[in-house]
Amino acid sequence: MGQIMVSGVTKRFGNVVALDHIMLKPKSGLNFVLGPNGAGKSTLLKVIAGLYRPDSGKVSVLGENPYANDKLKQVMSLLTDNYALYDFLTVRKNLEFFGRLYGIEGGKAISKVEEMLKALGIYELLDSKVEALSRGTKQKVAFCRAILSDPKILLLDEPTAFLDASASNIIRNYIVESVKGKDIIFVTQKLDEVARFNGAVHIMRKGRIVKSTSISGMYRNVLKGMVVNIRFARPVRFEMLKHLQGLQGVYPGLATMVHIKINNYKDISAAVDAIREKGIAIVGIDYIEPFIESIFR
Repeated sequence: MGQIMVSGVTKRFGNVVALDHIMLKPKSGLNFVLGPNGAGKSTLLKVIAGLYRPDSGKVSVLGENPYANDKLKQVMSLLTDNYALYDFLTVRKNLEFFGRLYGIEGGKAISKVEEMLKALGIYELLDSKVEALSRGTKQKVAFCRAILSDPKILLLDEPTAFLDASASNIIRNYIVESVKGKDIIFVTQKLDEVARFNGAVHIMRKGRIVKSTSISGMYRNVLKGMVVNIRFARPVRFEMLKHLQGLQGVYPGLATMVHIKINNYKDISAAVDAIREKGIAIVGIDYIEPFIESIFR
């Protein structure tokens, strides 16, 4: 069992119920909360972090109430969906300011995350004001801010949002390499993001956790009836594709991808094998996002 417990928590904003008697007991290590926009994922993280007081129910982090015990903030960090940086300060001054909140003085804050700053290509921007940065660059700085204190509890709200593939992979690698000894909650609306990791998955809808499973369990039970895109390295004639089981639609002339309806993860491998037997090179397989919504029904 992990170090976080959410028991029967309700949180309202006026007439809107963001969390509805939610129950969550994350396991130690990496946990995902997967749900559509408006499910209450960001509110859940802020309640765990002690930023929002629940209207009812109980939140426990390391056996303590995060809303009542400020000392927990020394071992817990939250990456929010709005960066939580000061636009009028430079990157350096932001990191030094937040470092001091964790008892990290002066330039030590920069040295704590120097390797990550360099890996993300923002070390040379230390003396640039945050307001001048792109959305993706702000996200990189915010992630560095979140890991400054090497927290035991790391709460991540869409950490790879707005990032290019290279930066996203750097952050994913950090999560995988640092998860030992930490409890990490990673919220996202993208199944494709979750599928890159090995962790517990908690599916959230309308302020509640409706199912807790694993990556393999999700593949076994949740993917039934979904559609995937299989993308090709170069256009191919439809005549070479019409034999595929689960093929959706007709592709007159040349096709650069096909849609395949699957009943389980094994159908993806079967489709890939059938395509490769025709000498067709595959460059990618994607879940079609509208079908991902079926997870949350």
